[in-house]
Amino acid sequence: MVMLVVSMIAVLVIMFIIMISFMSRVMKSQVTSATSHLDELAGEYAKKEADVRKQLDDVKRQSQEIVANAQKEAAALKEALEKNMQEEKAKILAEAHRQADEVIKQADNARLALLADMNNRIDEKAVGRAVELLRESIPENIRRDVHQVWFEGLVNSSYEHLDRLKIPEGATEVKVVTAFALDDGQRQRLKDKLQEKLGFDVTIAEEVDAGIIAGLVVSIGSLFLDGSLKFKIEEVARGKQQGG
Repeated sequence: MVMLVVSMIAVLVIMFIIMISFMSRVMKSQVTSATSHLDELAGEYAKKEADVRKQLDDVKRQSQEIVANAQKEAAALKEALEKNMQEEKAKILAEAHRQADEVIKQADNARLALLADMNNRIDEKAVGRAVELLRESIPENIRRDVHQVWFEGLVNSSYEHLDRLKIPEGATEVKVVTAFALDDGQRQRLKDKLQEKLGFDVTIAEEVDAGIIAGLVVSIGSLFLDGSLKFKIEEVARGKQQGG
């Protein structure tokens, strides 16, 4: 009986040992399988990590290249802007100098024109004053004699080409300014001469102005014929000024 029990125990022990061994092998197999899967995962993770690092390195390198290129472009743009600014500055300065020179030139021309105008005014006043002094210094009887001679010369020769001039249409009144009043004979002779050359009848509107010294001034519409001694003196004086 005892032997049977012992045998059964031994069998149980052996079976237990076999089971433990089997279980150990199963567990080792499962652990090995699990460990192998983990190793594969670790390898994949390591590979992915290496890929990510490579990508990061590529991105870093590309970023550095982009930054370097951007810095080069910025430097080139800065240089171009500075060059353009210098060129624009030079253009502005040149234009400013040109405008300044133009203003100076215009101012100088204006100054010369003003001086010329002032000189002309002074000359005109001087000539006008000289004519006044001449009229005042010559006795009236001498001026009258000069006027008579001057009148004869005008009537005989100064209106010979009147028919070649363009006379305003419808102008029949002739205004005559004389240094001394015309007598009837002089008035008629002048009227006959004018009608002969104009080809139509005219009326004489006479005005006396001692300021012309001698001679007469004839106006027909817009046509103006100055045959006075005053005009002759002024003409000679202007010729002397221009020539001298």
